Amino acid sequence: MATRRAGNDRESVLIDATLTCIAREGISAATVRNIADYAGVTNGLIRFYFKSKDGILQAAYRRFLERLFEAAHGTIDGDDMTACERLERYLLANLSPPIVTPDSLLLWANFLPLTHHDNAMADIRRHWYARTTLAFRDLIHEALKEHGHAPNDTELRRLSVAVNGLIDGLWIEGALSTEPPDIHELQAIGLDAASRLLDVPLAHSTER
Repeated sequence: MATRRAGNDRESVLIDATLTCIAREGISAATVRNIADYAGVTNGLIRFYFKSKDGILQAAYRRFLERLFEAAHGTIDGDDMTACERLERYLLANLSPPIVTPDSLLLWANFLPLTHHDNAMADIRRHWYARTTLAFRDLIHEALKEHGHAPNDTELRRLSVAVNGLIDGLWIEGALSTEPPDIHELQAIGLDAASRLLDVPLAHSTER
């Protein structure tokens, strides 16, 4: 078991080195040699864990999207919140670091073109987009139900896509800003817009 854990740790270091390389130099610089330099290992060690450069890029993309998802989803664990509070917490997390950062936008922008001509990368994107949209769908459904609304499946899907798109747009706005983004302002805008879109009260969460 110790050997397996050590192997997992080494693999994790290589994946993190790949993400650092891409964020600093772009995806074209993510060669096996360059990644090895960032990780402080030999090229051979990378090839031991990953059969190809495509393999480590896929692992890095998966890790990146998983971290974004978990950064938000981890904030709504527990049963001590109302449905609206859970939705508020999820929206706030999606408009906060480590999600809203220049590095996150750089990684997203570097990986995105690969998803249009690499089936494995496209599958990774679809998987995590579906999980994010489903999370919004479930949270929105419970918040609406808490306030006496009962949208049908089509309406619920449209609302979840709309709220997800709203948050993505604010995320890009915040990450592209030439000045450090005002996180509280982004959060206030996001909660106000989502509240109007869904017709449920969310704005008080900005005071926490």
